[in-house]
Amino acid sequence: MSEAARDLDTDTSTRRPSNRRALILEAAIQLFHERGYPATGVDDIGKAVDVSGPAIYRHFSSKEEILLEAIQLAADEVHEANLTARATGSGPTSVLDGYVRAYAKVALERSALISVWTSEARHLSSTRRAPMGRRLRAWTSEWSDELRKVRPELTADQARILVAGAIGMISATTTADLNDDGLLEDRITSMAMATLAAPIN
Repeated sequence: MSEAARDLDTDTSTRRPSNRRALILEAAIQLFHERGYPATGVDDIGKAVDVSGPAIYRHFSSKEEILLEAIQLAADEVHEANLTARATGSGPTSVLDGYVRAYAKVALERSALISVWTSEARHLSSTRRAPMGRRLRAWTSEWSDELRKVRPELTADQARILVAGAIGMISATTTADLNDDGLLEDRITSMAMATLAAPIN
Protein backbone atom coordinates (compact mmCIF):
# COMPACT_ATOMS: atom_id res chain seq x y z
CA MET A 1 0.00 0.00 0.00
CA SER A 2 1.33 3.47 -0.89
CA GLU A 3 2.14 6.04 1.79
CA ALA A 4 -0.86 8.13 0.71
CA ALA A 5 -3.17 5.13 0.98
CA ARG A 6 -1.81 4.24 4.43
CA ASP A 7 -2.36 7.82 5.60
CA LEU A 8 -5.96 7.75 4.41
CA ASP A 9 -6.57 4.32 5.89
CA THR A 10 -5.35 5.28 9.36
CA ASP A 11 -6.56 8.89 9.60
CA THR A 12 -9.47 8.91 12.03
CA SER A 13 -9.26 12.63 12.93
CA THR A 14 -11.48 13.73 10.03
CA ARG A 15 -14.20 11.09 10.22
CA ARG A 16 -12.89 9.13 7.23
CA PRO A 17 -14.10 5.52 7.24
CA SER A 18 -11.35 3.10 6.24
CA ASN A 19 -12.91 1.28 3.29
CA ARG A 20 -11.81 1.19 -0.34
CA ARG A 21 -14.59 3.41 -1.71
CA ALA A 22 -13.84 6.07 0.90
CA LEU A 23 -10.11 5.80 0.20
CA ILE A 24 -10.74 6.35 -3.49
CA LEU A 25 -12.97 9.33 -2.78
CA GLU A 26 -10.49 11.00 -0.43
CA ALA A 27 -7.57 10.39 -2.79
CA ALA A 28 -9.59 11.90 -5.64
CA ILE A 29 -10.51 14.93 -3.52
CA GLN A 30 -6.84 15.58 -2.80
CA LEU A 31 -5.87 15.20 -6.45
CA PHE A 32 -8.75 17.36 -7.70
CA HIS A 33 -7.62 19.99 -5.17
CA GLU A 34 -3.97 19.86 -6.19
CA ARG A 35 -4.29 19.41 -9.96
CA GLY A 36 -7.85 20.34 -10.83
CA TYR A 37 -10.54 17.96 -12.03
CA PRO A 38 -9.71 18.04 -15.77
CA ALA A 39 -6.02 17.28 -15.18
CA THR A 40 -6.72 14.30 -12.91
CA GLY A 41 -7.23 10.95 -14.59
CA VAL A 42 -8.81 7.80 -13.23
CA ASP A 43 -5.39 6.14 -13.43
CA ASP A 44 -3.97 8.89 -11.20
CA ILE A 45 -6.65 8.21 -8.60
CA GLY A 46 -6.04 4.48 -8.79
CA LYS A 47 -2.29 4.93 -8.37
CA ALA A 48 -2.88 6.96 -5.21
CA VAL A 49 -4.67 4.02 -3.58
CA ASP A 50 -2.67 1.22 -5.20
CA VAL A 51 -5.38 -0.08 -7.51
CA SER A 52 -5.56 -0.10 -11.29
CA GLY A 53 -7.50 2.69 -12.91
CA PRO A 54 -10.18 0.31 -14.26
CA ALA A 55 -10.68 -1.10 -10.76
CA ILE A 56 -12.04 2.32 -9.75
CA TYR A 57 -15.13 1.49 -11.81
CA ARG A 58 -16.08 -1.26 -9.36
CA HIS A 59 -16.86 1.55 -6.91
CA PHE A 60 -17.78 4.53 -9.11
CA SER A 61 -19.37 4.57 -12.55
CA SER A 62 -17.24 7.49 -13.77
CA LYS A 63 -14.80 10.17 -12.71
CA GLU A 64 -17.73 12.59 -12.72
CA GLU A 65 -19.54 10.42 -10.16
CA ILE A 66 -16.50 10.72 -7.88
CA LEU A 67 -16.62 14.52 -8.21
CA LEU A 68 -20.38 14.51 -7.55
CA GLU A 69 -19.93 12.46 -4.39
CA ALA A 70 -17.18 14.84 -3.23
CA ILE A 71 -19.49 17.83 -3.76
CA GLN A 72 -22.31 16.06 -1.91
CA LEU A 73 -19.96 15.25 0.97
CA ALA A 74 -18.89 18.89 1.24
CA ALA A 75 -22.50 20.07 1.22
CA ASP A 76 -23.40 17.48 3.87
CA GLU A 77 -20.56 18.56 6.17
CA VAL A 78 -21.47 22.24 5.85
CA HIS A 79 -25.17 21.44 6.41
CA GLU A 80 -24.32 19.45 9.52
CA ALA A 81 -22.24 22.34 10.85
CA ASN A 82 -25.11 24.76 10.19
CA LEU A 83 -27.58 22.53 12.03
CA THR A 84 -25.32 22.49 15.07
CA ALA A 85 -24.89 26.27 14.98
CA ARG A 86 -28.66 26.80 14.73
CA ALA A 87 -29.37 24.38 17.56
CA THR A 88 -26.89 25.99 19.93
CA GLY A 89 -27.45 29.66 19.03
CA SER A 90 -29.27 31.90 21.50
CA GLY A 91 -30.45 34.59 19.08
CA PRO A 92 -29.90 35.89 15.54
CA THR A 93 -26.44 37.31 16.22
CA SER A 94 -25.36 34.15 18.00
CA VAL A 95 -26.74 31.92 15.22
CA LEU A 96 -25.08 34.03 12.53
CA ASP A 97 -21.76 33.91 14.35
CA GLY A 98 -22.23 30.17 14.71
CA TYR A 99 -22.82 29.76 10.97
CA VAL A 100 -19.68 31.74 10.17
CA ARG A 101 -17.51 29.98 12.73
CA ALA A 102 -18.79 26.56 11.70
CA TYR A 103 -17.93 27.18 8.05
CA ALA A 104 -14.53 28.60 8.97
CA LYS A 105 -13.84 25.46 11.00
CA VAL A 106 -14.90 23.12 8.19
CA ALA A 107 -12.91 25.14 5.64
CA LEU A 108 -9.76 24.87 7.75
CA GLU A 109 -10.16 21.22 8.69
CA ARG A 110 -11.35 20.05 5.27
CA SER A 111 -9.63 22.57 3.01
CA ALA A 112 -9.15 20.19 0.07
CA LEU A 113 -12.81 19.11 0.17
CA ILE A 114 -14.18 22.66 0.39
CA SER A 115 -11.78 23.84 -2.32
CA VAL A 116 -13.05 21.11 -4.65
CA TRP A 117 -16.64 22.08 -3.86
CA THR A 118 -16.11 25.76 -4.61
CA SER A 119 -13.78 25.47 -7.61
CA GLU A 120 -14.50 22.18 -9.38
CA ALA A 121 -18.30 21.82 -9.24
CA ARG A 122 -18.51 23.68 -12.55
CA HIS A 123 -17.19 20.55 -14.25
CA LEU A 124 -20.33 18.58 -13.39
CA SER A 125 -22.95 18.19 -16.09
CA SER A 126 -25.81 20.67 -15.81
CA THR A 127 -28.17 17.88 -14.71
CA ARG A 128 -25.92 16.90 -11.82
CA ARG A 129 -24.91 20.45 -10.98
CA ALA A 130 -28.46 21.76 -10.59
CA PRO A 131 -29.29 19.98 -7.28
CA MET A 132 -25.96 21.13 -5.82
CA GLY A 133 -26.77 24.68 -6.87
CA ARG A 134 -30.09 24.46 -5.06
CA ARG A 135 -28.35 23.24 -1.91
CA LEU A 136 -25.88 26.12 -2.09
CA ARG A 137 -28.68 28.65 -2.51
CA ALA A 138 -30.57 27.14 0.44
CA TRP A 139 -27.42 27.40 2.56
CA THR A 140 -26.75 31.03 1.66
CA SER A 141 -30.44 31.84 2.22
CA GLU A 142 -30.13 30.58 5.80
CA TRP A 143 -27.27 33.02 6.37
CA SER A 144 -29.11 35.87 4.60
CA ASP A 145 -32.29 35.34 6.61
CA GLU A 146 -30.36 35.43 9.86
CA LEU A 147 -28.36 38.49 8.76
CA ARG A 148 -31.58 40.40 8.03
CA LYS A 149 -32.80 39.65 11.55
CA VAL A 150 -29.60 41.24 12.84
CA ARG A 151 -29.67 44.07 10.27
CA PRO A 152 -33.34 44.65 9.34
CA GLU A 153 -32.39 47.71 7.24
CA LEU A 154 -30.92 45.43 4.59
CA THR A 155 -32.86 44.37 1.52
CA ALA A 156 -32.78 40.72 0.52
CA ASP A 157 -30.34 41.51 -2.31
CA GLN A 158 -28.04 43.48 0.00
CA ALA A 159 -27.99 40.65 2.51
CA ARG A 160 -27.16 38.13 -0.22
CA ILE A 161 -24.26 40.31 -1.44
CA LEU A 162 -22.77 40.53 2.04
CA VAL A 163 -23.24 36.80 2.64
CA ALA A 164 -21.61 35.98 -0.70
CA GLY A 165 -18.66 38.17 0.28
CA ALA A 166 -18.26 36.50 3.68
CA ILE A 167 -18.57 32.97 2.27
CA GLY A 168 -16.17 33.81 -0.55
CA MET A 169 -13.62 35.15 1.90
CA ILE A 170 -13.77 32.01 4.03
CA SER A 171 -13.67 29.76 0.96
CA ALA A 172 -10.55 31.54 -0.28
CA THR A 173 -8.63 30.32 2.77
CA THR A 174 -8.79 26.78 1.37
CA THR A 175 -6.33 27.70 -1.38
CA ALA A 176 -4.08 29.95 0.71
CA ASP A 177 -0.92 28.80 2.45
CA LEU A 178 -1.83 29.91 5.97
CA ASN A 179 -0.02 29.11 9.19
CA ASP A 180 -2.48 28.15 11.91
CA ASP A 181 -1.23 29.38 15.26
CA GLY A 182 -4.40 28.26 17.00
CA LEU A 183 -6.12 31.60 16.42
CA LEU A 184 -6.76 31.34 12.70
CA GLU A 185 -10.36 30.19 13.08
CA ASP A 186 -11.07 33.16 15.35
CA ARG A 187 -9.42 35.58 12.92
CA ILE A 188 -11.30 34.24 9.91
CA THR A 189 -14.58 34.34 11.83
CA SER A 190 -13.95 37.94 12.90
CA MET A 191 -13.12 39.01 9.35
CA ALA A 192 -16.21 37.33 7.93
CA MET A 193 -18.44 38.88 10.62
CA ALA A 194 -16.91 42.27 9.79
CA THR A 195 -17.86 41.69 6.16
CA LEU A 196 -21.45 40.98 7.19
CA ALA A 197 -21.46 44.17 9.30
CA ALA A 198 -20.11 46.36 6.50
CA PRO A 199 -22.19 49.32 5.32
CA ILE A 200 -23.80 48.88 1.92
CA ASN A 201 -25.49 51.49 -0.26
